[in-house]
Amino acid sequence: MRDTAGIRAMLNQVVDPCSIATGLPISLIDMGMVTKMTLNDDGAAYLELRLTSPVCWQAANIIAQVEQVVARVPGVSKVICTVDPAAEWTPDMMAAGPRAELRRLRPMGALS
Repeated sequence: MRDTAGIRAMLNQVVDPCSIATGLPISLIDMGMVTKMTLNDDGAAYLELRLTSPVCWQAANIIAQVEQVVARVPGVSKVICTVDPAAEWTPDMMAAGPRAELRRLRPMGALS
C-alpha cells in the first residue's frame, strides 16, 4: 500500500452538499464520511463513503466529485469510490472544530 496523504488532501476540497445548506461548507473528511481509503502499488485508489442519510439524493454527485479530484493526485491511475449502504453517520463523527462551529451557527440539541 502507498501513502494516501495526497488523496486526503484532495478530499478536503470535496464538500458535503448538505453542509452548504447549513451555511458552513464542511469537507467529506471533516464530516467523517470517508470510511476507507487505500492506494495500491499500481496506483488504484479505492474509497468508501458513508452518507449522512441513507436516502441521500446527492450520492452520485458526491461520488463523481471524489473520483474527479482524486484522479488528479500524482500517481493515481484509477479511482473507485463506493458507498457502504450499511454504514450509518452520526454528528459525533464530525471533526471537533467544524462540529463546534456548526453548533455555534445552528444551536441544536441533536448536534452532540
